[in-house]
Amino acid sequence: MNKGILAAAGMGAMIIAAPAVAGTNTQDSNSVVTYEDLDLSTSEGRKELDQRITIAARKNCGVGRHTTGSRTISREQRRCVASAERQAKNALAPIIEEQQLGG
Repeated sequence: MNKGILAAAGMGAMIIAAPAVAGTNTQDSNSVVTYEDLDLSTSEGRKELDQRITIAARKNCGVGRHTTGSRTISREQRRCVASAERQAKNALAPIIEEQQLGG
């Protein structure tokens, strides 16, 4: 998985993987988040990337797919989103740092 993340990062894209969540209909899934159009040396660029990561993580973790009788986000979905966001941000940290240093 890490090799795929690094290869995608080299192309200006990030693959976000979300694990299946026990007890939900969430499947293993991946999303590609592109950032080649963003200037990650600016706070605006980093904020937009964070929003893209959050949207992809929520989608992959089944947030928005409602089960009968509830529209609340389950604890498992919140954990899934947090894990997917953390994974993506950790993988992108070196790229963001490089751009901030002018690379």
